[in-house]
Amino acid sequence: MPANVVRFGGENIGKPEVIQSFVTILKASSEKQVIVLSASKKIQQILQSGLELLRLSSKDHTAIISQLNEYAKQIRGQQQLEKVAAFDAQLLPLARLLQGIHFTGDYSLALRDQVLSYAEVLTTCLLHDILQHYQLNTKLFLTDEIPLVVSQEYGNASVLGKASAKTLKSLEWQQINLVPGSFGKTQSGKISRLGDRAADYSAAALAALLLAQKLELWEISKSFKTVDETIVPGSNYIEQLSYSEASELAYFNHSSIHPRIVEPLLEQQLPIHVFQLLNGEKVLKTTISSPQSAKIQTVKSVAHSDDIAILKLNGPGVGFKPGILAIITSAFANHRINIRSVITAQTSINIIINKADRQLAEKLARELELPSVNEVKVVSNISLIAIVGHGMQANYGISAQLFAAVAKHKINVLLSGSGASDLVSYLIVDEQDKTQAIQEIHKIFFNN
Repeated sequence: MPANVVRFGGENIGKPEVIQSFVTILKASSEKQVIVLSASKKIQQILQSGLELLRLSSKDHTAIISQLNEYAKQIRGQQQLEKVAAFDAQLLPLARLLQGIHFTGDYSLALRDQVLSYAEVLTTCLLHDILQHYQLNTKLFLTDEIPLVVSQEYGNASVLGKASAKTLKSLEWQQINLVPGSFGKTQSGKISRLGDRAADYSAAALAALLLAQKLELWEISKSFKTVDETIVPGSNYIEQLSYSEASELAYFNHSSIHPRIVEPLLEQQLPIHVFQLLNGEKVLKTTISSPQSAKIQTVKSVAHSDDIAILKLNGPGVGFKPGILAIITSAFANHRINIRSVITAQTSINIIINKADRQLAEKLARELELPSVNEVKVVSNISLIAIVGHGMQANYGISAQLFAAVAKHKINVLLSGSGASDLVSYLIVDEQDKTQAIQEIHKIFFNN
């Protein structure tokens, strides 16, 4: 069934002006729409924090339901809704799940995925209730009819294309179809999440399986710009990106898309169009396509991430002793700690990790008694700054310009790296130097 597949940001249900444009566009369209929803951040936060407290018996499940009801009440007021029937109906099975965790203490990864899937389900239900208010008939796909079959890797599943294609053949689609993103069902019928806020990946898989001509992203919370506009106000949108460039920028949290969004699109080379909804119209801001059709420009954007820490394994012989990385990476894998990058020297192994994992990573490193390592140290309060674009290695002087920008203002570079990819050169600076460093780097590459 060729259709227009759209990923719509769940945050927008709390923005009346965006919803008005959304409704106007749907009413004017003659295409079948398959709209995949990401979670409202508020609903996701209520479930994630509530689930942790529930597991520790620090919170009653009724308190979580009350918080969700309060949020729905706020949306009702903003959108002037008489009721939120679909939303209310889904609170009942959720309450039973939470009550079971509260009484039994069961907290398996499978059960966690099932509970967190309600972040997208409840967001989708609220949008359904809003569209019903505007006399738009929609088909609401809930857990029993979820169209994607996924692997049984709880928290980080992959879409199974052939199995999903069989499931899709049996589904009936209407003019407007609402699908909660970020999760699917395993072949044994259990919920398995594709990752946090992975609705983009869900939408991309559906676009490929439904033989769509493209994937559309409507109102993503962070658009593709040459730099974070809170650091450099008035920065420009990036008109064209390749798949790889978009994935790299997503990795640095530069935009609000999931890094795996391009995976299902590669075979058919489907483009991604990023739209802003404005005054009842879709305004195209960025096109993401295959490298062959993307605009060639060496530096497309200056990206950054504050969500990092460095685990330093120091010792006079760490560069000569084999097996140190194998030991630490195995331990990290067992504890679901993601390694973002590794930079080594003869006297130090530097492992870049997510900031939230720094305490556990340090604890594991000390417990392992790693050979030749006489000091384990964690460095946080740092920022990773990267320039992203094709042709980093082929264009002489790019790295020189990068370092000249920070050296001119006496900004100390703690670590730097390039060469693992032809798309990225990066450096790590003290967090207090981040803003000035980004502004100077952006000035060198974009002010002309």
